[in-house]
Amino acid sequence: MKFTCARSLCFAAAWMPLLATAQTVPLQPGEYEVTAWATFSNVQEEAKPDKNTRCIKAEDLANVEAVFNNRFMAGFKADASCKVSGLAIGNGKVSYSSDCQYSSVRVDGTLSSDSFSVVRTAKSKASGGIDVSTKLQAKRIGACK
Repeated sequence: MKFTCARSLCFAAAWMPLLATAQTVPLQPGEYEVTAWATFSNVQEEAKPDKNTRCIKAEDLANVEAVFNNRFMAGFKADASCKVSGLAIGNGKVSYSSDCQYSSVRVDGTLSSDSFSVVRTAKSKASGGIDVSTKLQAKRIGACK
């Protein structure tokens, strides 16, 4: 019996880190109005806010990079090269890091069941590359169209 319990504990210990990174974003699926403000390291002034709507589907909620990202505004999907680490979701807060092909990303913010506000800071991996900080605010406005 001791051998079986020890084996079960080892198995659980090995899988816990994987389960911790597989958290689902606790937002309601639906149509969200998203406003994004971007600041670039090579430009002194903040760009004008960009406002758009997007449908966040239930399957999107399994990938934080698919939710807390402004790539949808340009018609792109989340960068598949990104590897998320340090994901923490709880008490109305979200934070994580993401190592992508061209940048290292840090996301910190707040969320409820129908809104979120995050700052997404992307540091370029290229020498002389441009760093981008994007503030995203979103509010659910109804069901997806």
